[in-house]
Amino acid sequence: MNPILAGVTVAVVAGAIVAVSVRDARIAVLALALTMILSPMIADPSPGPVGLAARLVGAILATYLLWMAVRDRASAGAIAGRPLAPTGGSRIGWPAEVLVAAAASIVGIAAHGLGATAGGPDMASVAGFAVAALAVTPVLSGSDVLRVGLGLFLLLDAALLVRVGLDGTPDPLEHLVIAGLTVVLGGSLAALAAAARSDGAGGLDLVEDPEPRRRRDPDAHPLDHAADRASDHASGDPF
Repeated sequence: MNPILAGVTVAVVAGAIVAVSVRDARIAVLALALTMILSPMIADPSPGPVGLAARLVGAILATYLLWMAVRDRASAGAIAGRPLAPTGGSRIGWPAEVLVAAAASIVGIAAHGLGATAGGPDMASVAGFAVAALAVTPVLSGSDVLRVGLGLFLLLDAALLVRVGLDGTPDPLEHLVIAGLTVVLGGSLAALAAAARSDGAGGLDLVEDPEPRRRRDPDAHPLDHAADRASDHASGDPF
């Protein structure tokens, strides 16, 4: 086992745990940036300078767009005097997320190669399975734009890590395509976050109730209506 790859793998999984656990949107974006910047380094042999630079620039640009959307939302909430609307965070807490990642890591190292001869390091499969397990809950049960987006980013990163574990280090052209896809996903998520912020509530929720529903008087309590009519007649109001 390569100790450098093992250390980078721990850092990648730790970043994913923080990204899905915290409620502070800015910390979640920074943790996502850490995961995406370090993930291309889990490869043997290491990617070339062109591919590594492309992935680094793509990850930084995508997370910077998210940071701008979150920062603008925070500033607007502070100016309006409203409390900042955080992202959803983990419902089971970070210790449970650590256990989920640990269990998925064991599955990843056991399933390395998926029954065939693997072309990449086993640490890529470990990180890929762990990040994928952490991304499932935000994607399926996220109630705000940023949390669902974080889950999608982590799913993409997990798929790329598993691909490295199966087939080895991608070539520079593949790294360029991945970087472009990452930037497009970051820009789309930032636009959705800005749209959610501008809906008047100042938060990142996916769905907002535009107006309270009109309440209809119940028909199952005629005695209440009779009492109201008797009170109206007593006060001289025929209606």
